[in-house]
Order: sequence, then C-alpha cells, then structure tokens
Amino acid sequence: MVKSVRDLWGNLPPFMEMQGDLDWKISSVTADSRLAGPGVLFVAVKGSGADGHDYLSRALAAGCVAVVHQDPLEKFLAPDQLGLLAVAIRVEYSRAFPALLARELADRPDQNLLAAAVTGTNGKTTVSFLLQEMLNQLAGPCGLIGTICYDDGKESVPAPLTTPGGPVFFHWLKRMADNKCASVAMELSSHALDQQRTAGLELAVAVMTNIGRDHLDYHQDIASYVEAKAAIFKLLKPDGKAIINAADDRLLAVDTFGHQALYFDPRPGLRRADSCDLSLIHADLELTGTRLELDYLGRQQILESPLVGRFNVENLMASFCAGVAMGFAEDEVCRALAGVRQVPGRLERFMLPSGGLAVVDYAHTHDALEAVLKACDEISAGRLLVVVGCGGDRDKGKRPLMGQVAAARADGVWITSDNPRTEDAAAICEDIVVGYNSLAEIRSMSMDVIEDRTKAIRTALARVGSGDIVVVAGKGHEDYQLVGDLVLPLDDRQIIRDWIGEQEIGI
Repeated sequence: MVKSVRDLWGNLPPFMEMQGDLDWKISSVTADSRLAGPGVLFVAVKGSGADGHDYLSRALAAGCVAVVHQDPLEKFLAPDQLGLLAVAIRVEYSRAFPALLARELADRPDQNLLAAAVTGTNGKTTVSFLLQEMLNQLAGPCGLIGTICYDDGKESVPAPLTTPGGPVFFHWLKRMADNKCASVAMELSSHALDQQRTAGLELAVAVMTNIGRDHLDYHQDIASYVEAKAAIFKLLKPDGKAIINAADDRLLAVDTFGHQALYFDPRPGLRRADSCDLSLIHADLELTGTRLELDYLGRQQILESPLVGRFNVENLMASFCAGVAMGFAEDEVCRALAGVRQVPGRLERFMLPSGGLAVVDYAHTHDALEAVLKACDEISAGRLLVVVGCGGDRDKGKRPLMGQVAAARADGVWITSDNPRTEDAAAICEDIVVGYNSLAEIRSMSMDVIEDRTKAIRTALARVGSGDIVVVAGKGHEDYQLVGDLVLPLDDRQIIRDWIGEQEIGI
C-alpha cells in the first residue's frame, strides 16, 4: 500500500506547520529509526524513556526523508540535513501519530472488523480467548492480538508484546481484513493505552475486568494506572458499549466518556437488578468445569464451561456481557462460550501420576496469585502447594505481598526465580521471603527457597499426592527465562510434561 502524505492526512488532526511536498509517497510508517528508510514516514515521539527527535539524524542517514515531529527540527538537525527532507510536518503532540498514520495507510481495517477489546489487571488473556471463540462461531472468522499470540485468521505467531506499537498493530488488523476475518478480539495493555499505540481504533465493545497492583514502576500510583486503563472507553464507537466489573469498587466511578455501560457482578447471590445488568445466582465449581446460573436483566441463563476456578466466573460473565452487547442472543452466547478450549498458561491443568494435579498460571501479581490459589483451593480434595517467584527490574513493592499470599493461602511453598533480568535472583527471592515471614499466622507448613526454577518445580511435583494441587505461578505460557541480557529456554509446562513422562517410564 502506497499513499501520499496528503492522502494519509485527510481526516487527521490539523498540523501546526508543514514544509515540503505533501504529494510525497509513503509506503510505511514507523517511530523506530531502525526501521526507517526510503518511502518510510518517521514519526519522532517523545516517550517516557527516550525522545524520537534524538534519532532523526539516524532516520535521515537510512534514507528516510519524510518526518513528523513535535519539537523544532533545528534543535536536532544541521542545516545540510534539513535540506535533505522532502516533507516535514510539525504537530502539537506526536505520540498518537504512528498509530493514526498507520491506520490511514492500512485503509482503516478496524472498520471492516467487529472489534472487541479487553483491559484490566487480571483476566485479559482468558477473556480475549473467550471472545475469539465466541466471535468465531457467531460473527465469522476472528483474529486475535494479545499476550500469547497474534492470529490473522491464517497464521498465528508468538506475541513479543501484549499490544504492539501502532504500525504493527494496524498491520495485523489489515492482515485480518485481507484474510476475510469478520471480527477481532484484542488485549489492550495499560502501557499501550497510555502511549496511544491504538489511537484511532474504533471498538464495538470494551471490557474492563478488574484493577489490582501492577506496573506501578511505570504508572507510579493506582490512580494513574486506572486512568490509563479507562482510556479504552475513548476508543468506543458512538454506539459502542463498555463492560465493567461491578464487584471492583475502583471501577464504579470510571468515566465511560458518554458510552452506555453494562455492569456484571461475579459475587454469588447478589441479585442487584437495579444496579447491575448481569448477576450471578449460583456457581458450581468442579475440577472438570464450571456451571453458572445467571440473571441477565431479570432473565435466567445457564452457562457451562470447561474452564475451572472462581476467577473464571468473572471472565465468563465479562465475555457473556460483551456478547450480548454486540447484539448476539443470550442463548447463542452461552452455547458459544461452552466450547472454549483451555487457554495456554491460564489455569492450565496437568494430571499427575500420583493422582494430583499441576496447574500453570501466569499470575504475577499478589491479587492474581490469591485468586488462583483460592480457585484451586475450592476444587482441591487435598493439600494446596505453590511455586512462586517475581520478575526483576519491576515493581519491588509487590514481592513481599506475593510472599504473604503464598504463606496465607498454601500448605507448602517453594520460592524461586522468575525472570530476574538484571537483578540478582537470590535477592528477589529474599524480598519474597520477607513477606512470607511477616505474617504471624500462616497456613503454610513449609517453605523452601530453590533459586533454580526447574529444580523448584520438579521438587514440588515430587511432593504432590492424590487429591493435591500444585500451582506453578508467574510465567504461564512463556517458554523462556530472562537472565541478564540472555533469553534462556524455560517452559513451566514442558518441565511438568517431562517430569510426568519420567514417572510413567519409571526414571
């Protein structure tokens, strides 16, 4: 796809000043100078960690002669470099323009897709998979952009980011449209929303699952974090609908920017028809699946699912609300959600030769860990064990909280490494231990620190008896471990599979 700068700018916010040829042809848009070159429009973005204006010289050296900028070019380019530019457009704030321009270059692919997006601290991935399964059945082929993969309807690749930058994001939406997808389900992270990576996107429905402590190394405080998440509702079409968890008090005051909101409450027995669109009458939680009795606007519905655990009640109810908000019949939505497959790394279950169960989950915040342990405790016939760590170079304040949850909720605890990155794994483990030891009354009968994650998982598996459940938390679907500058192969699920195989052949 090639368009002139004039055509790209058609319906975008007005620029402050322009120099050069608006008929200059553009074949791609980027905010990464490493991807600059002939035919590329480079957008200089002032980010939280770097300023794209500092890379204007590099972009020009690569052959890029079309730029969008926020600050005066004279501060960053010499006079002879300025003479190389074919077109330069100055805007008031450049952050949104990589997405806005990429969307125009891709012919606004989101307008050809029934688009549903999810944000929140926990549940985004599961809800996005539920929405994809539902839309596949009810609307036609459905693409996916999220933490685990990007799926354009024909090809699925591992996701480097939950929500990619604007040019990559709209490139994938165009691939979906070109591949005759009718719909798309997306996870939108707080970072992406704050950085306007999806600017211009038009959504039919936007889901807010919940708010917990996460990413405070970036957002600084919960109020800023909630504000960033709530920006998803700005992306709704005029008739688009917001889906909000009424059980989370922090979400009740969230601004939906004039859009209609549907509220669901996953707490059983609270028939709040006056303030809640979808209520939970009763939940049957079994090791083999979940059965929900729901009240939607006074009408009873039965929703059955192979997903297990209390927190999946929330995910299923959010997905149900999204389905009916998009105009599908309630019984059709229930039937579609009943067929969803197990979500990779989200309460993913492995039967053990001992008669116990291993569960792998991405839970990497104390709220998520507590929800997973509570969910497993409800379906466990024996002890509840947990293997837990925390990532390096991230919010240190949650480490003792993770230790406290493990101590209070599990019968046995193994503290280990996660993705230590540039920090010392032993020091991270000690931060978790501090939290574990801070509770006067604990459920846990034992705690071991085993820094080697593979060894910790194998040690815990060997302790699982009939009816016991061991939760391996923190990394979920990931098949790598970040240690310093290295990306090392490590997959919790494969460690468990290998261990099971050894037991079955008697190694």
